[in-house]
Amino acid sequence: MEAVTSSLNKAVSDDFISIDVHDALSGEKKGQIKVEKSFFSAPNKNLLWYYIRWYLAGKRAGTHETKTISTVSGSGRKPWPQKHTGRARQGFIRNPHWVGGAVAHGPHPRDYSFKMNKKEKKEALRSAIASKFIEGKLKIIDELNFDSPQTKKATEIIRNLEAYPLILITDGSKKNVLLSFRAVQLSRVLPVDEINAYEILKYDFAVFEKNAFLKILQRYNVKVEEK
Repeated sequence: MEAVTSSLNKAVSDDFISIDVHDALSGEKKGQIKVEKSFFSAPNKNLLWYYIRWYLAGKRAGTHETKTISTVSGSGRKPWPQKHTGRARQGFIRNPHWVGGAVAHGPHPRDYSFKMNKKEKKEALRSAIASKFIEGKLKIIDELNFDSPQTKKATEIIRNLEAYPLILITDGSKKNVLLSFRAVQLSRVLPVDEINAYEILKYDFAVFEKNAFLKILQRYNVKVEEK
C-alpha cells in the first residue's frame, strides 16, 4: 500500500483521500481534490467479471445460422430401397451425415443478452475506478481543449502524464480532442456520460478531466473538497 501511496502522491486522512490534479499539457501538479475514502473501497471483482460477461454478451450480433433438414436443398426421395442392395439404409440425402446435408444441433439466431440490475452496473463502475486507483493508474487532469486536431500534442500529453495505453474521459463531447487521440494507437476518448466499467478496465490507465471525475462522484453522492 505504501508503494501505491507514493506513486499516486496522495495524502490519506481518516475520511478523505487527496488526489493530485495535473496540468493536461505539462503533467505538473496544479491542485488537489479530496474525495471521501469510501468511494475507493475494495473493488467487487466478482461483480466486475459478471459485468464484463453482460457487456460483451450484449454486443454479440447472434446472427449465426445453419440449415436443418427442412431448409437444406435436396430431394426428399429415398435414395435406394430399404433392403437387398447391400448398402446401409438411408432415408434422405439431406441427413446430417451426408455431404451437403443438414447440420445437426447447429446454431440459430438468438439474443445473447441478459439482465443486469442498475445497482450492479453502478457498483461495477465504482469498482473499476477503485481498481485503477489502487493500482496507481488513475490520473486527474484539468480541462483539455484543442483548437484543432493535433495528434502531436496528444502524444505529448501521454508522454508527460506517463499514462499509456489510456482511456481519456472528458467532461463532454469534444470533437478536436477525439480526433487528436484517434490517431494514437491504444488510446480512447469518451465523454463522461458514455463511460462504463468495461472501457475503464480495457486500458491500463484511466485519465479523467477534473469536471468529468466530479460528475462521476456526484452520481454516488460522494463528498468532495477542492483545493
